[in-house]
Amino acid sequence: MHTWNMLKGIMGCAVATGSPMNLRDVSGDTRFGLDDESIIKDQDCFDCSHQEPQGRSVGVAVMINKRSCCNGSVSVFTNMDERCCQIIWMYWGWVLDNVQLYESSRQEALIEMAQVLSKKHCSFDVLLSKMAATIMPFTHAQYCTIFIPGKQTLDENDQISFSNVIHLECEELGSTCQIYRRERDISDIDQSHALQSLVAMETLKRSQISEETITSLICCPVRNERSANVIAVCQLMKKWSIDSDDMEAFNRYDERLLEDLALYCGLALQYVKAVLITEERRASIEVTQEVLAYHITAAEQEIQALQEASIPSVESLHMLDFHFSEFGLPEERSTQATIRMFLDLNLVQDFNIDYKTLCQWVLSVRRGYRNSVPYHNWSHALSTAQSMFAMLMATDQLKILALMIATLNHDIDHRGVNNSYIERTQQPLAQLYGHSSLENHHYNLCIFILDNTGSQILSSLSAEDHRAVLHMLKRAILATDLNVYMERRTEFFNLAKKSRVNWKSEKKKDLLRSMLMTASDLSAITKPWPEQKRIANLVTMEFFAQGDKEKQEFKIKPIDIMNRENSPRLPYMQVEYIDDICYPLYKAVSRLFDTCSPLLAGCKKNRANWMHLAMEAQDENCENTSCVTLKTQLEE
Repeated sequence: MHTWNMLKGIMGCAVATGSPMNLRDVSGDTRFGLDDESIIKDQDCFDCSHQEPQGRSVGVAVMINKRSCCNGSVSVFTNMDERCCQIIWMYWGWVLDNVQLYESSRQEALIEMAQVLSKKHCSFDVLLSKMAATIMPFTHAQYCTIFIPGKQTLDENDQISFSNVIHLECEELGSTCQIYRRERDISDIDQSHALQSLVAMETLKRSQISEETITSLICCPVRNERSANVIAVCQLMKKWSIDSDDMEAFNRYDERLLEDLALYCGLALQYVKAVLITEERRASIEVTQEVLAYHITAAEQEIQALQEASIPSVESLHMLDFHFSEFGLPEERSTQATIRMFLDLNLVQDFNIDYKTLCQWVLSVRRGYRNSVPYHNWSHALSTAQSMFAMLMATDQLKILALMIATLNHDIDHRGVNNSYIERTQQPLAQLYGHSSLENHHYNLCIFILDNTGSQILSSLSAEDHRAVLHMLKRAILATDLNVYMERRTEFFNLAKKSRVNWKSEKKKDLLRSMLMTASDLSAITKPWPEQKRIANLVTMEFFAQGDKEKQEFKIKPIDIMNRENSPRLPYMQVEYIDDICYPLYKAVSRLFDTCSPLLAGCKKNRANWMHLAMEAQDENCENTSCVTLKTQLEE
C-alpha cells in the first residue's frame, strides 16, 4: 500500500511537470509526503510521461531499482538510461497516439456504417455504393471497387469469376473530398487480387514501392455469416497521405478497419438479399394471382347468360332426392342447379348475396376443377353439394352457408393424386403446407375465388360473421381428409349412440359439420347401382393411374387399391371400403336424422351388389389370390 501511494505521488508529479524525473533517493525526497516508517530505503526511481502535441499526457512509465548486469545488486539510473528511455517513450507515445486515433476512427466509421445500413434502400447496388462511400474517407482510399460473384461462380472455362462490379473514385478538393460512382465494365478492371481473396477467403494486402510513387491495395472478402460463403469482395486502392499529397501504403489499421466494416456489410447484404427475395416472391405471387384470376373468371357473356337463365325447380332437377345423379347433366344445367340450391336454402336472401356475383362465383368454382381428372372434378363437387343440400333441406336445422361453399370447393384444383404421392414427390404443395396438402390448397383457392373481384359473395357479411364463415369453411374442407375423419369419427359415433345429446356447443357443432362433409363427400357409395358402379370405375381409373406413376417413379409396389394388377379384386376392395369407412358413418348419421336414412339404405344395397360380384369371382376361381373371406352380412 505504501509503495502504491508513493508511485501515485511520483506519477502525479510527472504529469504535472510534463518532464522526466530521475530520483536517485526516493526516501529522501520530501515532495511525496512519506513518513519515516513508510519509507523504503535505497529506492531508485525513474519516470517519464508522454504528451500529445496539445500538451495532454497520454501515459506515464515508471522504472524502479536498476539492477547491475554483473552481480544483480541495485544500481542507479544514469543520464544515458534517461536519454534511452526518453527515446523509447517517444516511440511508445506515437504508438499510443495511433492506437487511440484508430479506435476513435473505428468507432466513428462503425457508427456511420450503422446509420447507412439502418435506412431503407431501393436496390442492392445503392446499398453497396453507400457502403463503399462510407469506407473510403476513413481509409483515405482513392478507389474502392466491390466485386460481386455470380450465381454460378465458375465461368464456361471452369474459372472463378465475378458477375459485376461497383466502382467508386475519390477526388480530393482541398481539405474535403468528393466521391463519385463510375460505370466500369468488369472486363476493364484487374480482378486478380479480388479473385485471390475470394478463393482464399482471407484479406489480401499488396504494396509496390518505387522511387516515383507508392501503389498499394487491400482486398477483403465480405461473408455471409450463415453459410460462410463470400458474397462480395471489397478492394481499396491508392491511399492518400493525410499530411501531404503523396501516396502511402495501407497499414495494419486500415486492414483491421476494413475487416470490421466488412462484417457489418455482410450482415447488411444478407438482410437486403432476404428483402429482395421476399419482394421478388411477392411480385411473382401477384403476377400468378393476376393470371389465375384472368383464367378462372368466366367471360361476361357466360355470366350474363347464367344471370338471365330461368333456373329450374328442385323438383324438376330431383335435387331433394338422395339418389340424384349429375351424370349426363349439361354444364349450363349443372351451374343452374347450383344456383337453385342457394336460392332454396334462402342463402341469397339471408346473406344479401348479389345475384350476378353469385353467378360469377359459381362459374369460377366450376372453372377451378380440372376436366382431365376422372373423378375429383366438377361433377363430384356438384354431387357432394347436392348431398349436403338434401341433408340440410331434410333436417331444416343445419342451414349453414359455409357447408354449401365448402362442398362445392372441397376438391377444387384436385390433381388426381393423393396427399401421400404429393409428399413423396416433394411437390410445392407439400413444401407449402406440410400436412393435408390438397385440402389446404382447396381451401386457399376457395378463398382466392371468394376474394376475386366480381365473385365476392360474402361481401355483405359483417366482419365478425365473415371471420366465422371462413373458420367454418377451413374446418369443413380440411375435414374431407380421410385421416382427419378417422381421427374424429369414434367420438361422433359414441355421441350418435346416446339418446340425448346437446349439439349446441361449438365443439360438437364443428364435429357434426365435419361428419356431414365426409358423408356428402362419400355419397357416391349410396347412389343407385348403375351410378355407383360407374363412379367406382372412375375412382379406380384415377387410383390406378397414380399407382402406375409410383411404379415408374419410385420402383415400388403400390397399395392394393392403387395397384392395377388388383383390378379383378375391385368388388372385394369395395366391400372392405364400405365396411371400414362408409357404413359406420351413414349408420350414425341416420341415427341422428331419420330423413337421412336413404343414404344408409343405398350404402347397404351397394354393398350387397359388390358382395354378389365378389362371390361370383370367388366361385369362378377360388384358388387365385382374390379368394378371401368377407362378412356376408353387416352388423346392425
